[in-house]
Amino acid sequence: MTFYSQEPPVNVSSDQLLIDRGNWIWSTPKICVFLFSLLLAPSLFASPLKGEISSKNNERLRQALKEFPEADTNKDGVLTLIEARAFRAQQRGEEESQIREEVIKPPKAQNSPSNAILKEGEIKGYHGLYMGHSFFQPSVWKLAKMIPSDIKGHTQYSVFSGGANGSPGGLWAAKKKREQAKKILETKKIDLLVMTYYSPRDSSIEHYSRWFDFAIAQNSEVTFMVALPWAKQPHEVEQSASKMAQKKVTEFNETLIAALREKYPKNKVLFCPYALGAYELIDRLRNQKLSGVKYILDPNRKTRAESKRKKRQLFNDELGHSGELVSALGALLWLQTLYEYDLSKLEDQRVEGLGKIDLRELAQVVSKRIAPFNAKLNKD
Repeated sequence: MTFYSQEPPVNVSSDQLLIDRGNWIWSTPKICVFLFSLLLAPSLFASPLKGEISSKNNERLRQALKEFPEADTNKDGVLTLIEARAFRAQQRGEEESQIREEVIKPPKAQNSPSNAILKEGEIKGYHGLYMGHSFFQPSVWKLAKMIPSDIKGHTQYSVFSGGANGSPGGLWAAKKKREQAKKILETKKIDLLVMTYYSPRDSSIEHYSRWFDFAIAQNSEVTFMVALPWAKQPHEVEQSASKMAQKKVTEFNETLIAALREKYPKNKVLFCPYALGAYELIDRLRNQKLSGVKYILDPNRKTRAESKRKKRQLFNDELGHSGELVSALGALLWLQTLYEYDLSKLEDQRVEGLGKIDLRELAQVVSKRIAPFNAKLNKD
């Protein structure tokens, strides 16, 4: 049985780590750290105040207390500057602990594990470049942990940035990100490019095509996968979330994905709407079939941090950053889509603390809804 707990990113290049660490607070569920840092900037307290600076006499601290009630450590209803700075330091420390400085260089032009001779029953793994935003990246980390032993040579490289900056258009527009990704692709060893979606403004055929064209110029046989996330504010989704999502996903497949496949007929363009996994979890929770989980998002901000720690909620904030259950299920769906993998062969898949929830069973159910989008490709 495999249990998953929140882990730091793996398989990153040294320049990526340096670049991404600057934006880390934007691209993880702890977006509050950055906002809280702004609230506590020294210039905000330049004007003299009598007595102790607290939420009683400072508007920024009043705002901080409203947004982050857990910062009031003595629970007296007043947030002091000392408490605020201690909370900021604690949160920064947690962020730093999430980042393991494991330096893995881009793939070499020779001696690739993907070229190894496979034994019967083994599957050739991809040298993959994964590019996206903070609804995407947690599943990248989870995928790296769950690759089974019969997939040989699976390697991951990652370039990401928060929000629209992690879209195909946003990553191309940002010179540092664009050059970082190009450097990896130029090794000519990348045979998989995985990208996500943000909005029509930055995730159109034109935006994907810039990356597809460059990747094909480096390796004409490269495979692509478009991974579609859930919409923002998932805690506000209507009833029958899965049914609603399936309809929208089908429309997406018939428009953008179909157009990309038509434009690039010589390359496999996989489609993995892992959003369907998130909405399946929402539906099961509403039907009281998700043991240990109480909320899509804890409506009480004062207890939300505890709900996150105890994994009683599916998402970590109003925007919709995924909790561990959502991230792990997304990764299983990627695994099945990329390798047409028989998920029944996997060990039991569980999230630590939610041992009654069988992720493997969930992924098998949802993957059957995703499979038709790639059926023709898998027959070719």
